[in-house]
Amino acid sequence: MIRQMPTKEEVASLLVDISQTGLASGLKFKLFKPETTIPKDFYSELPINIEVLGKYQELGLFVSGLASLPRIVTIHDVNITPVNNDGSMLMNAVVKTYNESTDVSSVGKETKKKRGQK
Repeated sequence: MIRQMPTKEEVASLLVDISQTGLASGLKFKLFKPETTIPKDFYSELPINIEVLGKYQELGLFVSGLASLPRIVTIHDVNITPVNNDGSMLMNAVVKTYNESTDVSSVGKETKKKRGQK
């Protein structure tokens, strides 16, 4: 699973891949806003707020395309609302990607300390 996490250098390329996946699905981006990275135990989480406009089928293609990316990408807080009678829908969501923390060795040491080991 760690291999599927982009390195910090690969994150910019992954953001382009996410955007291109949406455009290739026929969606129009109203918002694509990467937020502040959230550090976790051995990885970091990068949330991206998105707002896209398209037909239901295009939204499905986009979500399927995200799942097919070689890196770990998850989708959260999905809200889909109809826009008008032509079948257009607006989807708000948070897309998250993850990358390995830069100092994995210190994470292992801290975990051992928490367990009372040296």
